Amino acid sequence: MRWESAPDLHARLTRIARALEFSHVDPDRVHCLRVYGARANAWARIWGLPRVFQEALGLPPSYAVEFLCPAFDRLPRDEQDRVIIHELLHIPTTFSGGVRPERSGGLRIDRRTVERYYRRYRQVAAADRDGP
Repeated sequence: MRWESAPDLHARLTRIARALEFSHVDPDRVHCLRVYGARANAWARIWGLPRVFQEALGLPPSYAVEFLCPAFDRLPRDEQDRVIIHELLHIPTTFSGGVRPERSGGLRIDRRTVERYYRRYRQVAAADRDGP
């Protein structure tokens, strides 16, 4: 497998997180990577830095989002945005380095939830384009 930094995807992730008012997400501690050669049946996956490693290495909570290529890059832009939103939803409001599961408490990370956030994101993006 080969990893490379994805600053373009990081910029999109940051823009989406801000538009959705995910104030708990610190984009400076979320790292985006394109991954080539992975055999996972996914478009992206998120990894948190567990507390034991934070303590042992003296690092703050951080996340890495892997975008599996070329599958992710082949998606239409709107689907890519939905994938980014899906991964952002896995970051708990505590930004602890842990990863929220698909079903946790009152939040289910499923197609319906992602679509609701995507529509909200599109509304905010449209309002920003149209300006005051």
